Order: sequence, then structure tokens, then C-alpha cells
Amino acid sequence: MRLYLLRHADAAFEAERDELRPLTERGWAQAQNVADWLCSQVSGQVRIATSPLLRAQQTASVVSQALGLEPALQVPELTPDGDPLRAETALSLLAGEGVEDFIVVSHMPLIASLYAWIAEGTLTTGDAYDLAEVRVLALDIIAPGLGQVDGCYRPEIAEASGDLRSFMTRFTSDK
Repeated sequence: MRLYLLRHADAAFEAERDELRPLTERGWAQAQNVADWLCSQVSGQVRIATSPLLRAQQTASVVSQALGLEPALQVPELTPDGDPLRAETALSLLAGEGVEDFIVVSHMPLIASLYAWIAEGTLTTGDAYDLAEVRVLALDIIAPGLGQVDGCYRPEIAEASGDLRSFMTRFTSDK
């Protein structure tokens, strides 16, 4: 199985409560960028789980729609201040038989801690994620230290390289 650990896309700060922060226009674009990338990565039976917070749900909804999946399962343990041990347990129960790709949408600092726990077996804050960043682990079961690093995707880097290509095309076509 491949486990895709995805941090939610860019969200507004104007919301009354943290759990109600919606994606910004940039966030919707980031989510679509990630969804497009995931469409080229996943195959077979796919499951998606998300934090119950709005910005993660909205990120997950873009991914679910792009992949033609049912809405994401909401997992209370995937909140920003969630416990990585409880999150890992919840995810391992949800992974189930036959799931080939499991996409998890959550927040900092939990997503980085969860990645470190599954990849390295260490309880640490882990390396910070960028907004809408995906880190991929290959594993047979979701358990501490059993995930093998299998890739990473950062939409901001992809956007920047697309901007550079666009700039270079204009620069070279002006000659």
C-alpha cells in the first residue's frame, strides 16, 4: 500500500473559529494541483480520510472529486493537535484489506509527527510540511517505523517551475 500524507491547502485567517477556516482562492488552486498529481499516482482501490476541520475537508473534497471517490471519511484524531499514536491507530483500522492507496489530509504539526512516526518510528515533531505538500510512504501495514519513503510532491514548487517555463518561453520567443 502507498500512504499519501497531505497537509491541507492555504486557508483564510478571518474565520471566527480555527475549525471554520475555509480555503483561499490560492488554496483551491493548490488543492486542484495536488488532485491532478494524485490522479497520475494512484490506482486500484483508494481510500481517503480527513480531519474534521473545514480547510482539510475542502482539500479532501477536491481530491475525492478528481479521483471519482466517495466523500472522505472524517477522522477526529487528525486535528492539528492530535496525538500521532492515536492517529496511526485510527488510520490502521481504516486502511482495511485491499486498499492500495490511502490518502490522509491533515494539519501541522500532526501530519509531520505522523510521518516521522510511521517512517522512522520516532515520536518527534518531524520536518515541517509546506501547504498542500504530499509525502508518500510505501508499506504493508500502517505501523511505527515500517513506512519506506516513496516520494514527495509540493505544488508551490510545481507552480514556480511552470511560471519559470512560461517566462522562458516568452523570453526565447521574443528573439
